[in-house]
Amino acid sequence: MIVRKWIAPVICAAVILTLGTSLFSITRTGAILDPLISRCAPRIGPDSIYQVHVLVRRGAHVLEYAILFLALGLGPLRGRPLVAFFVCIAVASLDESLQMLLPSRSGLMSDVAEDTSGTTIMMVVGMSYWECLHHVRVSARAANMGR
Repeated sequence: MIVRKWIAPVICAAVILTLGTSLFSITRTGAILDPLISRCAPRIGPDSIYQVHVLVRRGAHVLEYAILFLALGLGPLRGRPLVAFFVCIAVASLDESLQMLLPSRSGLMSDVAEDTSGTTIMMVVGMSYWECLHHVRVSARAANMGR
């Protein structure tokens, strides 16, 4: 039963660590994204295409860590957002450390802050929602016990 709660977060972390390999370097993702960007916005030049490409990659970092935090916060670490936050930081640190070992990647510890921003956004947005949800559940339990 406890193992089931960890399936989604482990899959998320595995996807994040896979995206950090040389298979998803900027050169390789550029082979897919650059033509797509050119097709969507045919009048922009190569420098602008590169900037959009980098923006998409940065946005993906934020999104993937927000999803990891959500998977942890709704799964095995429900009710322990700080623990989930630090697990996300640990995964980001591991990801960037592994990227430092790859010649096609540039793992930077400053990128951990970028990755953590997704976690922080989800924690700030999610905690207020989870607090509301918790009060609704407590009220519903109290109403059911009173019957």
